[in-house]
Amino acid sequence: MKNDKIAVTFGNPNGIGPEICAKSIRTFPPDNRRRFILIGDGLSYNHYFRGLEDVDFIRIDPPEGQSYMFSPGCQDAPSGAMSWLFLDRAVKLGKSGAVKGIVTAPISKDLIVRSGRTEFKDHTTFLARAFGEERISMLFYSEDLKVILATIHLSLKDVPGMLTGEKVRIAIKNALFFGKKYDGRSYRIAVCGLNPHAGENCLLGFEERDIITPVVKEFRDTGFSVEGPIPADTAFYRAGKREFDCVIAMYHDQGLAPFKMLHFDDGVNVTLGLPVVRTSPDHGTAFDIAGKGIAGEKSMREALKLALRLIDG
Repeated sequence: MKNDKIAVTFGNPNGIGPEICAKSIRTFPPDNRRRFILIGDGLSYNHYFRGLEDVDFIRIDPPEGQSYMFSPGCQDAPSGAMSWLFLDRAVKLGKSGAVKGIVTAPISKDLIVRSGRTEFKDHTTFLARAFGEERISMLFYSEDLKVILATIHLSLKDVPGMLTGEKVRIAIKNALFFGKKYDGRSYRIAVCGLNPHAGENCLLGFEERDIITPVVKEFRDTGFSVEGPIPADTAFYRAGKREFDCVIAMYHDQGLAPFKMLHFDDGVNVTLGLPVVRTSPDHGTAFDIAGKGIAGEKSMREALKLALRLIDG
C-alpha cells in the first residue's frame, strides 16, 4: 500500500498551533483528512478537534515528573517541552518511513530552550541534524514569489563571517531542484548581494566579489538562468515584475521582510534537502490571540496543501 501520510505537529499547544491545525484540516475533503496524522497533547486536541473523527491522532503526554497545563496564551517552559516532543515524534515517524511529509505548526524557540533543550535553534536546523542532512535550505513559497535564504538564523553581525560560497551554491542548487521537480521548469534566479548596492564595486564590501560572483558564474557557465549579485531592493522589484522565479537572499530579514509584506497570511516555509517533505506556516505562535477563536488559518492551510502537492508530485 502506498504510504502518503503526513505528520502534523501542534507546535506550541498554548499558541495558535492547535487552533489553526483544526480550522485548516476541516477544510479538506475526507480522503485528504485521512492522510494526516496529528501529533499533540490530549487537552488541546479535545478542545479544538471535536467532530474530526476521520483524522488519526497521536497523543503525547508530558514526561514523568513534569507538569504541563493547557492554557492558551501562557508562555511557559512546559509548553515548550511539549512542542519539542511533538516534533521529535514526527521525526521518528519520518525516519521510520511511516510518513512522507511533516507539517509543523508554530513553535516558540525561546520556550523550547527554556525547557532545557539549550541546543535548539529552529525547526530547520533541528530537522537537518535529525535526518543527518547538511545541504538544506529554507524556501519561502507563494505562487508568485519564492525566496531562499543562504544563511538562516544568525545575528546580523555574524552574517559576513558565516557567508560562504558553498552556502550560496547550496541555495541555488536547491532552488533549481525545486523548480524542476515541482514546478516543471528551470527557475530564473536572482542572487542578492550582501551589502547595499551589492557592494558598489567593493566600496561597501568585498563579499560580492569574493564569495557571490564566482558561484553565480559557475551556474551561468553551465547554462542556468542565474543572475547576480543584484542589490536586494532591485532584485525583489524585478521579481515582482516576474523577471525572476526565485530570489536567493543572503540573510534572514533581507529575504523575509519583502516576502512577508506580500504573503504574511498565505506564505509557506519549506525545508529543501530533507528525505521527507516539510512545510510550515510562515508566522509565529501569536500567544496574544491564542484560544480566542480568531486565529487565521490560511498559511497553515496552504502549508498542508503544498505538502500534499509535493508528495503527490
